[in-house]
Amino acid sequence: MVKTGSVLWDTRTVGRVSTGEKFAVALFLLTSIQAAFLQPNVTLIPGERAKLFTGLLCALTLAACILFVKRPSRCGSVKEVAISVILGILILISSLLSSTVLSSSFRGFVVAASALGGFWCARILLASPARQALFTRLCTVLLAGIIALSLLGYTLYGNVIQFLDVNLHPISCRILLLFFAPIVLILGGGRSKIILGISLICLSYAVFLVSNLRSAALIPIILGVVAVILGNIRLKRFVALLIPLALLLVLFFYSLPSVKIGREFEPAYYRVENYPFSLHIALKHPFFGIGLRAPRVTYLEDYKIKYPYVTREKFAASLEHIVTSENTFLNFMVDLGFPFLIIYTGSIAIIVFRLIRLARKPDPGSFLPPLALLLPITAGLLYFQVLDGLLHPQISWFFHILLGLVPVSENSGSILSEKAVPLSASPSDIDHPTVRVRI
Repeated sequence: MVKTGSVLWDTRTVGRVSTGEKFAVALFLLTSIQAAFLQPNVTLIPGERAKLFTGLLCALTLAACILFVKRPSRCGSVKEVAISVILGILILISSLLSSTVLSSSFRGFVVAASALGGFWCARILLASPARQALFTRLCTVLLAGIIALSLLGYTLYGNVIQFLDVNLHPISCRILLLFFAPIVLILGGGRSKIILGISLICLSYAVFLVSNLRSAALIPIILGVVAVILGNIRLKRFVALLIPLALLLVLFFYSLPSVKIGREFEPAYYRVENYPFSLHIALKHPFFGIGLRAPRVTYLEDYKIKYPYVTREKFAASLEHIVTSENTFLNFMVDLGFPFLIIYTGSIAIIVFRLIRLARKPDPGSFLPPLALLLPITAGLLYFQVLDGLLHPQISWFFHILLGLVPVSENSGSILSEKAVPLSASPSDIDHPTVRVRI
């Protein structure tokens, strides 16, 4: 039974949380905190750019959930398990066939561990409304922490990446994915929760503006349009919000350095040219790709530059230090092949379409509003057009957790586990028929 702003959790069975499940929960919390802040940042192999420590935490958390947590009756479908296995095998084959076997294998491990770990940990560990409520609280704290460190870094050092990452885009993408928490708060009702949720979104937008990231500043507006189309926000209210926001954006774009809006700006020419160039490479290695982060410069030999504002030499220099397509789906096409791209994007499309239908007619018995999942997932998919986001485990982990929180089927409602126990439940709570969890 679910009420606005609170969750009544039916314990169904009386018992204590096993030591193994507590260990899995602790690992899940540790992994989420490390992915949010990239601290502690342990270098396992000197010189290797893949975030192996984060990937290892994701893999260990997945293993702990599989081994120690009793899986809910509707944890997932056979098709989802089969697709997960197939995608993992395709990554392995691609890595072994790559010209950079070791580096591609490390990167493949990180990609697979963060994606499969996030998705299946959500399916197994976050099955009950109580667990989902506490995960919402965790994401609220993580988002507030990222905002605080970003603004502190900007205040003290003139940049938001000082305490969090080495690049602006992964920080902004994490913030957009963690919009999940304030949206749950806003839709859950209650004055204090709504104020907190709106405050977090406004402060997040401040981070986007001081970062000078056009994509991050525009995506929240697109999310508002999606909410209006689905009928979750009244058009009049959206327009009222859009007018001051439009004025703010005019000032934002006016204040951007001229180099950032030029046709010869590296992100501009590199991303545009990578559409035809990525297809050129993929057609040479259609089945298993060239391997994650494998060198691409040699493929310029028989390729003609299409973008008129960049030379072959300049594009080659960019390829040397960027390596990827700076577009997640182009990157999967080149590095992992067409079969991986088709299976993965098809799976995402099925989940998103299911979520859209749920958002149109939300299940009153579900704790999580479908819109709270749909909007940040949409934000991630939009951001992945200008960022190889799923190669970053700190992004992939949260993105796939959100996907894993989508119900297995449209009529399944909230996925309940017989032993779904709140993370903060005490033995005295377990003896009672219901436990009220507030967020």
